[in-house]
Amino acid sequence: MVDDDGNLISGEEGEVEVSEVEAFLAKASNARKATPVSYSQLMSANRRERDYAIALIVREADLALRSTEVYSVTNKNQTAPSGDIHDYLSLSKYYWPNKKTASGLPYKRIDGHVNPEIETVRDYRLMRTMIREVHMMGMAYHFTGRKEFADKCAFRLQEWFLDEKTYMNPNINYGSLRKGEKLGARTGVLDMFTIFRVFDALHYLKQEPTWPKDLVPRLQEWFSRYVEWLETSTLAHVERQGNNNHGTYFDVQIIGIYLFLGRTDDARAIARSALHTRIDPQALMTLARWGDVLGVDVWFYEGPNGQSVKKAIDYLLPYALSGGEGWPVENLKGFDMTDYLKCVQIAWNIYGDEKYLDAIEYLQPKVDQDMEDGKIKTISTYMCDISTLLGATTRGGQGFIWHWCLT
Repeated sequence: MVDDDGNLISGEEGEVEVSEVEAFLAKASNARKATPVSYSQLMSANRRERDYAIALIVREADLALRSTEVYSVTNKNQTAPSGDIHDYLSLSKYYWPNKKTASGLPYKRIDGHVNPEIETVRDYRLMRTMIREVHMMGMAYHFTGRKEFADKCAFRLQEWFLDEKTYMNPNINYGSLRKGEKLGARTGVLDMFTIFRVFDALHYLKQEPTWPKDLVPRLQEWFSRYVEWLETSTLAHVERQGNNNHGTYFDVQIIGIYLFLGRTDDARAIARSALHTRIDPQALMTLARWGDVLGVDVWFYEGPNGQSVKKAIDYLLPYALSGGEGWPVENLKGFDMTDYLKCVQIAWNIYGDEKYLDAIEYLQPKVDQDMEDGKIKTISTYMCDISTLLGATTRGGQGFIWHWCLT
């Protein structure tokens, strides 16, 4: 038998209890009856939010479509210590010239303070722009079918990875370089961690009838060499051992590449290991998204001391609702709630805890006002929310849209 809340209770002696499926249905039915929103209102709101989200995506894609700038590691006026213009180069953002030496070498770290000199080398900005624009144009192609979006994506990918004049070598030996050093720093390994956005876009783009048939295989060849570097490089090895967000971002990067290359078992091994190496000491939601794809339940995992994604979200909740009051460590950039709002929205869809709805109701107007005032970029998390509800990435599903609001 089932009580009014949809929970299983014992019946008469010898009576068979209803199945878990029936209990779930009863609980969901009661919750549906309790909602103040009619189904027609829900349908209307869904359509309006969907149209708004797509309009924002297409706006970004149109801007990307009109860009005529060259996105390439060769588009810089200095080279890495190797002297090869095709080697990716970025400068370490927290390192500044040494005031005690005439040459300024060796550079010194000032944590939390970004040296504007990093903008003199544009490889990082151009690569991240390429990744973001390919993702947006890929999503826009999916929703509109406009061939020009797919064509521009193909052009950008060939320009960055494959073209004889503009290609990037498949390594990041000189990422986060400190002036005067011969190699980059381990943190530079993460410069490409958002590359999974490109792979998600490719799922849709390769369905375009005129899509170059050899492009994906050629990209897979490039990433096979790049992932070999990730597996063998000393810089990558050190970054992989990081027990903070650095190690987590490494896992996010390499899992995405393994999946793109069809190395599912390797990706699943990383995801399973992350339960202990990442979730136990910390919690990040993008890894949980990969877990859905690979059949590894990260959302509901609890470590030996009760560590979990949900506990991390709950820990931040009171600080979010109080404008950061009582936050125990120094914060140089204030308390922008945009990213946390995204996490709470996903948490509501995953866990169904009513306190997250209360938090959304409180935080959403503040974030909307910041968007309206131009303080932060205007975005919509609708695709993220809907595809989470539908389990779009569960068991290798094809709804690879929702993660974009997490990065």
